[in-house]
Amino acid sequence: MNSYEVTVIVRNRDAESLKEKVMGILQKFGTQVTKEDHWGPKKLAYEIAGDSEGYYMFMIADIPPESIKSIIGEFRLSSDILRHLFVKIPKAKTA
Repeated sequence: MNSYEVTVIVRNRDAESLKEKVMGILQKFGTQVTKEDHWGPKKLAYEIAGDSEGYYMFMIADIPPESIKSIIGEFRLSSDILRHLFVKIPKAKTA
């Protein structure tokens, strides 16, 4: 498993159920979230799908590499998930 920084922006309306939906999708594909830091509602730089504000979720998670495409596919199918970003955390080199 690789470690990733995962940032997800969901619609601000009914954010609690949308957070559960995002977590459900991640768990469905074997993700282990090690750290959660929800940044809350923030104004978007530009309007996305009619929304000018979104709820930001930031997580550090261990995700199997073969699951990334499946997770992104599920995120794209949901109209309530406005944006997502996965950034792989490089492993620390040992001497």
